Amino acid sequence: MFTKRRRSRNRELQIERFIYKLPLFMCMNISKKDLLRVNHGFGGNLRSDSSLDFAFDKLEDKKIGLYKKLAYLLRAILVDHPFSDGNKRTAMFLAFAFAKENKKEVNRDLLIHHITSIAKDNIQEIKNIDWRLKSAIK
Repeated sequence: MFTKRRRSRNRELQIERFIYKLPLFMCMNISKKDLLRVNHGFGGNLRSDSSLDFAFDKLEDKKIGLYKKLAYLLRAILVDHPFSDGNKRTAMFLAFAFAKENKKEVNRDLLIHHITSIAKDNIQEIKNIDWRLKSAIK
């Protein structure tokens, strides 16, 4: 139990340190290259990029809001697992960067719960992911 907590806390610290190492960017202006660099920092490599390409196409859509754009990106990362490792950590990084850039408060425990459940339960509905993001990032 203690080692699980320690590992969990170490991953949280890894994310926090990584956030401060990289220049923060507005989540919706992130490029695919930036995302790959973030994931590489967590030890992952790109396996498949088709779902990421679809999500990045949605980022260009001016008709949908910021949370929905983030939902498309997180769905591509958490459900389709485009990286060999660090999918949840990359999604968590994006959510924290989004919150910080948009001066939003984050309920950390709720965000961790939502990210884990999206990945574990393969939640694919953008409306559901959007709602989860809005409940954790206000």
